[in-house]
Amino acid sequence: MRRLLLAAFAVSLTSAPPAVAAESLGVANEQLVTVKGTVVDVACEIAHDCAPRCGDGKRQLGIKTLDGKLLLAAKSAVDFMGSVRDLLPYCGRILIVDGLTTSDYGTTLLMVQRFKLSDAAPWRPTTQGLVDWAKANHVAVDSEEAKLWMRNDPEVKDAVAKRGKLGVPE
Repeated sequence: MRRLLLAAFAVSLTSAPPAVAAESLGVANEQLVTVKGTVVDVACEIAHDCAPRCGDGKRQLGIKTLDGKLLLAAKSAVDFMGSVRDLLPYCGRILIVDGLTTSDYGTTLLMVQRFKLSDAAPWRPTTQGLVDWAKANHVAVDSEEAKLWMRNDPEVKDAVAKRGKLGVPE
């Protein structure tokens, strides 16, 4: 009987779903999650204001889970960067995403740290926005300039110069 229980336990370990590997960010109401769902244009889902190809990167994207819950994909694995560039190529497709959610006032934000196309596929980090930023700014993606992209971005610098650090002119 003991051998049978040990064998059943071993089988349960090998057939268990993969553990969540997201990193905590320490935000309020944070929950580490792994969800499966379709990449969607949020405006299309909520207001039926649909655009081709999920808005070509100009719209908020989300994950509509298999049970119909809409999660707003608010952040990637890169500090202060969204996940649109990572998710856009998969508009309308089902992905498995790993990250964390935070909820307040009935809205749930999803911070996507990595994703994959199927259970057997490898995980991909959500770092495409930083790769694109580094290329556009002619720096190496692993450089100090890229690591602190938000301090080196010409648009951010211009906005701070015009409106101050907090959006209020100094």
